[in-house]
Amino acid sequence: MIAQRQATALATLAVLGAMATPAGAGVAPRSQANFAISGLFPGYGPYVHDYAVRCDDASVRVNAHVSGPWRMSIGAGAARGGDFSRTVPLSPGISFTITVTNEGGGQPSRYHVRCLPRDFPTYAFTRYAPVSPDYFAADTGFAPVNNRYAMIFDRHGVPIWWYRAPAVGPRVLPSGNILWFHSNGQSSRYEVHGLDGSLVRTFSTASGGSVDTHDLQLEGNGNYLIGGHTNRRHVDISAQGGPSDANVRDAELQEVTPKGDLAWDWRSQDHISLAETGRWWPWVIKHRTTDSYYDPAHWNSIEQHGSSVIASFRHLDAVYRIRKSNGSIAWKLGGTTTPQSLEVQGDPEPYPFGGQHDARLVPDGTLSVFDNRTGLRHPQPRAVRYRIDQTAGTATLVQQVTDPAVTASYRCGSARLLPNGDWLIDWGQNSRHGAGSIGGYKADGARTFLLTFDSTFSYRAQPVPAGVLTAQDLRNGMDAMAAR
Repeated sequence: MIAQRQATALATLAVLGAMATPAGAGVAPRSQANFAISGLFPGYGPYVHDYAVRCDDASVRVNAHVSGPWRMSIGAGAARGGDFSRTVPLSPGISFTITVTNEGGGQPSRYHVRCLPRDFPTYAFTRYAPVSPDYFAADTGFAPVNNRYAMIFDRHGVPIWWYRAPAVGPRVLPSGNILWFHSNGQSSRYEVHGLDGSLVRTFSTASGGSVDTHDLQLEGNGNYLIGGHTNRRHVDISAQGGPSDANVRDAELQEVTPKGDLAWDWRSQDHISLAETGRWWPWVIKHRTTDSYYDPAHWNSIEQHGSSVIASFRHLDAVYRIRKSNGSIAWKLGGTTTPQSLEVQGDPEPYPFGGQHDARLVPDGTLSVFDNRTGLRHPQPRAVRYRIDQTAGTATLVQQVTDPAVTASYRCGSARLLPNGDWLIDWGQNSRHGAGSIGGYKADGARTFLLTFDSTFSYRAQPVPAGVLTAQDLRNGMDAMAAR
């Protein structure tokens, strides 16, 4: 069953959703047509058309109330009025439809109920105001390998589509297919899947070497930006508190053609000194990779910017603009001071970033960043937006969004400014025991929703582009997977 706090929150959500939606012809008032199922997610609302339920691979009992000119059919059952119940066989991934019709005519209202797998993550969702976007993708990429999911939620907090896979950072492409990094400790590649789960294509580095899990960006010419690693041996990091003969893992960024050829290559060790790791060195020395390499840079996002790229590095507390022509640094925002550092203006924090993620260009030319504030004196995570003036050498804070319910972010996360000015923020891991949350916010920081996982977190939450997918597209994809 869904946790009681989750069911209660979602019942509140359904009421708010119904109140916020204008009445339409052919939609039955709640008092004259409604249904209930133990653990229904969310509670029934006339204008909420998709629901989930934890059926535990067993039947569910639907209790219906219908009066006036309305009739209701449950699954393949006949339409009828009055108070009645029907038992519907169900199993994970399978759905059934409840249809409400008016004897006087008009379009029917259809409600779709789908069974969640037993190991689907438990979470609470509370809606405070109208939510945007319509759909967003998330993951449980840090749960045990066998119960990781790529997921798409709707604005009511319903997981309307999911796929069991060791997926990190699922993102819906303009084609309607879904891109994610396949992360099971054995393979190292990005995959594109159809909504029916079919594998469409894969991406790897030009060399075929190790792929970094953090980001892949498609360019308009068919090329793609991807990250990997280069390993160095016999590196002296004694000045940073480590051994004089160390193995170091550096970041390698590539642009790759559709045929898999290398179009551009950049390696962090050629342009960024070990001194720029700064305050992260004690952590880096303590937390070597599983194959005993130190990770002084830890790249985590890339973005095309004209003839340059913008790249974020967690262990440098900094975002860089890198010229593709020669690999040099055009500017640096955050971290230790270098000749390329921008002067930060208007920011209440004297040290802008703490293990930040997801640096993205906004259509108005500003730069948005999810600032985890990891390990800093003021650890309140935030989404920030800066206006960069490269000529003047300045970065001016124009917006920041925080949430008093989220007081820390230890790793991962993302912040996306939506076309209407709202924000979708994945707060990453924000509790010591591994839980995390995703929230929606207005431009003034007012919360529109908060989704909180009980015991896991999402690496990144990404809006589904408007108009790319419909609810029926997502239902059809789930039906195709269930049929197999």
